[in-house]
Amino acid sequence: MPLHHRDGQPNGRLEADLVVSASADPTTVVDVGGGVAVRVDVRNAGTKAAQDVVVRYAMPPGGYFTDGNSPPAGWQCDFQQSLTCGTATLAAGTAATLRFYVAFPPGQVGGFATVTATASTASNETSTGDNTARATATYIRGVTDLVTGLQVTSEAGVGDTVAIAVDVRNIGNMTAEEVHVTVPVPAGLTRQSEDIGDGWYCDVLDGADPAWHCVRYQLVNPYNDVLDLTATVTDTSPGDTVTVTASATTTSPEDDVQNNNAQATVTIR
Repeated sequence: MPLHHRDGQPNGRLEADLVVSASADPTTVVDVGGGVAVRVDVRNAGTKAAQDVVVRYAMPPGGYFTDGNSPPAGWQCDFQQSLTCGTATLAAGTAATLRFYVAFPPGQVGGFATVTATASTASNETSTGDNTARATATYIRGVTDLVTGLQVTSEAGVGDTVAIAVDVRNIGNMTAEEVHVTVPVPAGLTRQSEDIGDGWYCDVLDGADPAWHCVRYQLVNPYNDVLDLTATVTDTSPGDTVTVTASATTTSPEDDVQNNNAQATVTIR
């Protein structure tokens, strides 16, 4: 039976002891693939500093570290080739947190995407049984949900400008690809201008049914974007009501399209 020192180490030896834990935030990823933040905590529970500590990551096929990641002070990481992070020394009783963003490939609903982190040191360790941990995310069905809001100038006279603000929000759990917004120019109004902001591309459809048709190639959840359009009151009479409508669609999966349309009215004075 080995002799034990009062510090708990066999024969009174001072040794390092790396303990690794890992988690994913969020703990779900959509089935078309997506990003999560992976946190890995490395703690030296031993009584001696751990020298040349290296954390090796194992990704699922098709998974990768996204751009913009940077290691904490004192650590150096290779996010492209070796998928490792290292530091020269981890003192006894101290810990380090490595938090990076990764992209998972598409997967089956109910399946799992896992990043495995394994720490090693050039120093002797009391135990290596807790040097590995896994951050796991569960695949869920990805779906978008566009919500369209509309605000217009409530009252206007002939020759006045009517402001039309179309608010498009994606409240689904994944990015909406190729979002189309259509706003017909109603009878009694004439298109004046559009302030579309970054990311939107708009055409004005002329002819018998004039309309604004705007496209945004990605609308990230849960953010919204506003299209500011203006029109001039032309062929109307006092007391008339002009109805403005807006509708949104996306090429991504969407179950609920009941909230994709909106309308508001302008009273002519």
